[in-house]
Amino acid sequence: MKTLGSPVFLAATTACYSCGLAFVPQQSRRRRILGDVSTRITQEQQQQAEETTTANVNFEEWIEDAPDEVTRWKSCPITDGGCIPSYVEGTLIRNGGAIWTAPNNNDEFSHIFDGFAKIHAYKIHNSQVECQSRFLQGSWYKAFQKSNKQSIPVGIGTGPVLDSATQQPKLGVVRIIQALINSATIFDNTPVNIWDYQPHMKESDNHKKTISALTDAPPRTIIDFNTMDTISSSTLNPLASGAKGYELFITAHPLYSQAKAATAAVCDGVDTYNVAVELGLQGPRVNLVRETSRGERSVITSVLSTDGIPYLHSFGLSANYAMIVLQPLRLDPSPDRLLELGFLRAMRHVDQTRIVVVGLASGDVVIDKSIDEKVYFYHSISQAEIVNGQEDGGGVTVSLRLCAYKTPDQITGEHQFMRLEQAKKGRQWRNKLHRGGKFCDINCNLLDQSVKVEWNDEIKQGYELPVTRYSRAYGSECISAKHPRYVYAFGAFALGSQDYDNWGLFKFDLEKNKVSSYYQQDSVYLSEPIFVPNPDGETEDDGVLLSQAYFGRESETKLLVFNARDMEVIATVSTGMRAPLDFHGAWIPN
Repeated sequence: MKTLGSPVFLAATTACYSCGLAFVPQQSRRRRILGDVSTRITQEQQQQAEETTTANVNFEEWIEDAPDEVTRWKSCPITDGGCIPSYVEGTLIRNGGAIWTAPNNNDEFSHIFDGFAKIHAYKIHNSQVECQSRFLQGSWYKAFQKSNKQSIPVGIGTGPVLDSATQQPKLGVVRIIQALINSATIFDNTPVNIWDYQPHMKESDNHKKTISALTDAPPRTIIDFNTMDTISSSTLNPLASGAKGYELFITAHPLYSQAKAATAAVCDGVDTYNVAVELGLQGPRVNLVRETSRGERSVITSVLSTDGIPYLHSFGLSANYAMIVLQPLRLDPSPDRLLELGFLRAMRHVDQTRIVVVGLASGDVVIDKSIDEKVYFYHSISQAEIVNGQEDGGGVTVSLRLCAYKTPDQITGEHQFMRLEQAKKGRQWRNKLHRGGKFCDINCNLLDQSVKVEWNDEIKQGYELPVTRYSRAYGSECISAKHPRYVYAFGAFALGSQDYDNWGLFKFDLEKNKVSSYYQQDSVYLSEPIFVPNPDGETEDDGVLLSQAYFGRESETKLLVFNARDMEVIATVSTGMRAPLDFHGAWIPN
C-alpha cells in the first residue's frame, strides 16, 4: 500500500496540478446517458441492471456495527493514479450511526437512524488526504460504554428496540418510565447531520473553530474542528427569544440566510434558520427560528398546529421567504405505541398538507393554506422566488422543490427506509423497500394566494439525499431567482434494476428532465454526495463531488472524488476501514 510520503504517491500528487479535471484514471467506471431517457430505460441500462441483479454482494456488511475507531489523523493514499484538484482544500465530515446492537443483552435498534453517532472526517490538502473515524462522546453513548457496551439505553427512538432473539419489541411499564426519563435527561445522540454555525470563521491562534452534530431534536454535539474531539453535548437548545414552550423537535437541516449580503456583513456573521416544534399551554406550535453566529436564538414567527404534533425533517429558504410544509403526519404521544413501533411508524395520519410561507424581514405569515393533496418528504432541495410574467398577473411565486412521495410508505410504512430488521434479512426483504423519491415543486403565488403542487413524472429513477451546488451556499454564492439546474443524489434499484442493492449516484438535469450521467459499479454502495465548486468555474456543474462509498467486494470504505460534469471518478482514496451507511455531512473549506 502506498503511503502519503511514497515516491509513487508524490508523483501522482505533482501530476494533479497539470492534469486537473481532464485526468481520467483507467479504473474509473461511469456511464453517460445519451439522448432523451426521461421516460424510458435504454436497452444498455436494462441489460446492465439485469447483469448486476445477482452480482452485488455484502450489502449487509454496510449496515453492520462498526465499533473500531481511528482517533488521530491517518494518511490515506490515492490508489488509482488519480488526483484531487488543487482548489479542493478543506475537511469533509460525514455523520451517521455505527452501532445498533448489544448482543449480550439481546438489545437491537430496529432503525438505522437510531445508531450511536459516529463521524468520519477527511482532511484534504495539496491532493493528500488524512482521515479519522470516531464516536461522539455524549451522555447517550457514555451510558452504553458504562454498561461495557452490553446494554442500549432505554429511550423513544425512530424505531423500537428489539429483542434480537425473538425480533419483538421490548415493552413493559418499567421501560416506558425509563424511556420517558432518559429521553428528557440524557438523550443527546446526534447521528444525522453536521453544521457550521460560524462558516465565516477559520481556525486561528485566537479562535478554536467548532462544528455541531445534529439530529431531528434539540440535542447538539459540539466538536473541535481541528482534532475532531467531542467538546460538549446537550439535551436542549438554548431558549430562543420569543419561545413559549418546550422545544420538542427541530429539523436536522438548518439553512444559511440566502440574502446576498455584502462582504463586510458576511464577516460579521452568517445567520442560520431552522424550524422547531414546541409544546406550550395552547398546544403544539411550529416556530421559524433564527440563530446568529454568536449563538443568539430568536423566534421569527410562530404558528399554532391545531391537529397535533407535526414532524418535519427539512424546510425551504430563499432570499426573502421561508416555506414550511407540514406533511399529513402527526406524532402519536402514546408511550406504549412509541415503544412498540418507534415514533415514525406510530405517526397518526391527517387529511391535508399545510403550507406556510413567512416573510423573513417582517416575520409575517403571507400564506397559510391547507390543501387536499398529500405530499410526504424527508428532504427539500432548493427554493426559488420566481417573478411571474404579466400574462400570469405579475407578482412573485415562491417555489419549493422537494424529494417527495405521494404515499407515506417510505417514512411510516412496513417497508420504510432502512428498517434494519428487514434490511438485514437478505436481498428478498430489501427488494420490498421503497424505490425512492420524485421531484415535486410546491408553488405558492403570493399575489393570488394560490398553491399548486407539480410532480415530475418524467424522471423514473428514484433517489434520496439530494444536493445541489448551492445546498449550503450563503452570501454572494446564493441564487434565489430560479432553481438549480442540476441535482445530485444516490438511488437504489439503479437503472431500472429490480435489485435494491444495485446502487448508483446520479446527476439529474431538471431543464431536460432526465438523468444526464451517473456512476454505478458492482457492489459499491454510495453515500450522499457533497458538491465542492471550482472557484474559477463558469458553469453550475463545474466542480467535484465527494462521496464516501463502501466497496462490498473489498470490505473497505473509500472516498470517491467525481468530476461533477460527467460523473467520472478522478480519484479514489483508500481508508483501510469500514464505515457504515451514513446520512449527511459538511464540507468545511480552508
